[in-house]
Amino acid sequence: MNLSHLQTYIKVASTRSFTRAAQDLFITQPTVTHHIQSLEQELGYQLFVRSSSEIRLTVEGKQLLQKAHEIFRIIDDIKGTTMSQESGMCGTLNIAASSVMGTYFLTPIFKTLLETYPHVDIRLHFGNAYTTATWVQNSFVDLGFAPRSPGFSRLKFTTLLVEPCVLAISSPRYATYSYELEHGDCANQPFIIREKGTKVHDVAMRWLKKQSWYSGMRTPTILPDMESIKNLVLADAGITILPRCCVRRYLDQGLMKELKTDIKPNDVNYFMIQRKNENENELIRMFLQLLRTTAQTATTPAKM
Repeated sequence: MNLSHLQTYIKVASTRSFTRAAQDLFITQPTVTHHIQSLEQELGYQLFVRSSSEIRLTVEGKQLLQKAHEIFRIIDDIKGTTMSQESGMCGTLNIAASSVMGTYFLTPIFKTLLETYPHVDIRLHFGNAYTTATWVQNSFVDLGFAPRSPGFSRLKFTTLLVEPCVLAISSPRYATYSYELEHGDCANQPFIIREKGTKVHDVAMRWLKKQSWYSGMRTPTILPDMESIKNLVLADAGITILPRCCVRRYLDQGLMKELKTDIKPNDVNYFMIQRKNENENELIRMFLQLLRTTAQTATTPAKM
């Protein structure tokens, strides 16, 4: 059996798209189709149910997905055992994370890991809460780090971080916005917030809906990228509502200021996401140990 065909199958199964799989694997879509057809012909059964709107795994396809992941975990273990005898721990660690966790919480842990275990390969996949949980449940990644998404009874969620959200504005615009908030009217001021599907978007919208001027306010500008949001705020383009860790550096440098209000935005809880009843391999155990010993330097983690 051609292992590259199995790798292609795992990618199609995780993305539910032949086109996306081709992009992620840097091959053509006809090649992806050929790999899947060859695998189905060799196995003697259909792996996907294809329609105009979606791609679904067959029962046999779901069984193969679990076994395929087991095969590659065994291969990684074999490679890791051989190389660890020569030059220390080795292997691939697949992590899925929300943008906040991947950018601000995990970075110092990755730094320590790469310095201590230079032969470990980290593959970081960004997604929202639902996507991250789905990737963990489908064994596309080893661990996930994101807000909790409901409906995943086979997963274990461990609280890692409780991060307050803040209203942030550029320092030159602070006096104007602070005055308008204090007098209960920011309806004409631009707000720049995260996209739908993120917990930060939900927090921002809940706070806005509590304001007396909400019904007459300008429609918020919604952006998927936090860096774009922060750059617009720094350019005096509006107010944002983000987790404090995302703007802490700018607050400390005096480039932004936090707007205080009687009604505070809610916190966002972030979790480590694992599959229940699954044995941890040596690489994951090492990473979890690093997480416990270095996470406190990232932001303000909760107790594990």
